[in-house]
Amino acid sequence: MTKWNRVVPGFLSSLLLAGCGGSDGQSKAIPPAAATMSANLKAGMARSVQRLAGYEAGLVFALNPGSPLSSNISIAPDGTPGAPPFSYVFSGPYDGNQDGYEETTLNGKASFVSDPASAWDGIDGQATINAQIPGGLHGYAGQMHFTFTPTQGQVYGTGTFSVALGDQTSLTIDPAKPLVIKPATGLPGAVDNACGYSVEGDLHVDVTGSSGSYSSDWSFTSSQPNAAVSGATFTDTGGMTTNLPNSSVMLNCGSGGSINDWAGTYTQNWSCFPQESGQATLTLAVNGANSISVTDEDPPGSGNIDVYPATVLGASPHVVKGFFIGGPPGNTYREDFIWTLGLDGRFTQISAYVYQEGPQTGHGGFCVASATP
Repeated sequence: MTKWNRVVPGFLSSLLLAGCGGSDGQSKAIPPAAATMSANLKAGMARSVQRLAGYEAGLVFALNPGSPLSSNISIAPDGTPGAPPFSYVFSGPYDGNQDGYEETTLNGKASFVSDPASAWDGIDGQATINAQIPGGLHGYAGQMHFTFTPTQGQVYGTGTFSVALGDQTSLTIDPAKPLVIKPATGLPGAVDNACGYSVEGDLHVDVTGSSGSYSSDWSFTSSQPNAAVSGATFTDTGGMTTNLPNSSVMLNCGSGGSINDWAGTYTQNWSCFPQESGQATLTLAVNGANSISVTDEDPPGSGNIDVYPATVLGASPHVVKGFFIGGPPGNTYREDFIWTLGLDGRFTQISAYVYQEGPQTGHGGFCVASATP
């Protein structure tokens, strides 16, 4: 949010876990095709969790009329008879990776607990997502239901990720047992187990390909860094089924890369609930083995500059956390953020802010952002 005006959990993001993940579980009795499919699923999930904040940002930008990155998404009050107050429908394309191509289409509806223009108390809704990568190499389609509050989010639904001439991966989250997602803090009960997020719950994954089919159950525990994979089976094209051993997988962005990868100047587009959006220029410099210094000018060219640190959150130097104090004297707020640096050099943000003084003390909001070098 702008530092003189004035996030909460992933929800949209979790469905795109369908793009992937997996267990190795290899032994001499496991067919090579089963081991390959399992390894490909693991690699896919690891890539997918690095994009979670970007997927989540899509919905927040969509529900902020005229905000950056979603200028072609339309939003209007929900005129359906019986729709609760502060209910909206939205539809349109979204450029999730800021490459100039609106590869993702969002359609859905959402109901806010209170007026999103002035308060942030929670939201409940549903969305249909369709993404087609240029060249037709792969695509994603999903339907999801989401609920989130100032402390955490829940999501359930189905999604399918397909690769041209390759495997098709489908994900199911039981409506009776929604996946619970919140920003990781590193503290007990909020351990980073999904690249900046702390996830609790179960999901079922099915993969089909030319060599057969693979199914597995994934369990996330918010106090554990690894996801547990159980009930894995592989059925070949002849109908022979093989049971694979249980295993665990680390999906917290791994340990590759360097803190030095953060250094540079970025243009950041941000969007918040209560509804607000804007832009900032961020200049990042490395000031230690696990820390960066942030020079934040919001809006660009304004001379309104804050300087604050961010430190590595978990196993990967590509996920950092920090906070800053913003706002004028007598009405300051603290905003805590998590940044995830992607393979493309872009980083995404989830953050939550709370007023420390003034008439809104104890209240705040939720923000997402996307920054490109």
